[in-house]
Amino acid sequence: MRSILRSSLSITPLVCGLLVMGLLFKSWIAWLALIIVYLTSTQPVSSFLIRSLERYPVFEPAAHTTSDAQAIVILGGGLPRPSPETQGFRPSTFTLERLRYGAWLQKQTDLPVLVSGGGFRPEAEIMAHSLNEEFGIPVTWQEDQSINTWENAFYSREVLPETITRVIVVTHGWHMPRAVYSYERAGFDVIPAPGMLTEKADSGFKLRRWIPSARHLMDSEKAVREYIGYCWYRLAY
Repeated sequence: MRSILRSSLSITPLVCGLLVMGLLFKSWIAWLALIIVYLTSTQPVSSFLIRSLERYPVFEPAAHTTSDAQAIVILGGGLPRPSPETQGFRPSTFTLERLRYGAWLQKQTDLPVLVSGGGFRPEAEIMAHSLNEEFGIPVTWQEDQSINTWENAFYSREVLPETITRVIVVTHGWHMPRAVYSYERAGFDVIPAPGMLTEKADSGFKLRRWIPSARHLMDSEKAVREYIGYCWYRLAY
């Protein structure tokens, strides 16, 4: 069920299906599909979708004392990739961005770190190695069983000592609503530390912003997946 859900959390198959149907039946549906593709491929629409998910403000370490939080939790962002040059594996791009931000936060707060991510090649193991070897940050706990955000939270609860209830959660800003909901349902008091936030869009009309690109389409698709995932969590859990 989870694999089916994950494969469906994409606007591309839906739009392609609409386009094929529209062409086969010579319907207005084809035009609708093309309009959706165009709009979601533009910077104003993709930025709006992503920024609408970035609900939490930038985390300010100076505003929190060590008593405010007991640990930093860094969430994985995708399966590790082969790294032929090192004869091993490397974190995915999303994961590496989260690790970099989490390492910076650890140096600011001196809190212990948990990395969370499983899979057939456990993400947590690669994350811990990267933090230790590349950033000089020790990892206290590894949660290597989860395959989605919900499991990130509940397996983290099993790994962390019962005395740790207030955690700083590190992930992308667009992923934070689903992460906060999951960790709160798992019994944590969450301090969100959203990273890699979207740059504020230029105001006013500029033609170049309405030129479609694959990058903006990917951002829109990412936002739609997050909204579907968040709604699914609310309904299912």
